[in-house]
Amino acid sequence: MALLLFVLMATGVWINFDAHARGSDYPAFWGVVAPLSGVVLLYYLLWWRRGRSREHPPSRWERSAAAVAVAGIGGLIVGSLVSPPDPIAQMIVWPFAFVCCLPVAYWLVRTRLGATEG
Repeated sequence: MALLLFVLMATGVWINFDAHARGSDYPAFWGVVAPLSGVVLLYYLLWWRRGRSREHPPSRWERSAAAVAVAGIGGLIVGSLVSPPDPIAQMIVWPFAFVCCLPVAYWLVRTRLGATEG
């Protein structure tokens, strides 16, 4: 449960930073609502941020939060693939899959968002 809250909070922080960098008038709204609603998160990622360029490069905190968010989703996917089709077993495997996905997620975020400091 603590890992789920940590991943949701990191996702909100990343979206808040990203929305602020893209000139949103309400980055806190995106940061709170998007992680709690899959529909709003998909809208933000696939539609809203598409037409807006960043005003400044991502900071180390933003890249770290994005890596935790990506590792959380990747860990859920890997956990569901390697564990039995039981939700409890998948949630038991998820922390281990999250730890294994974290270096890959950090590498993906670093290459995708760039290594410059903001």
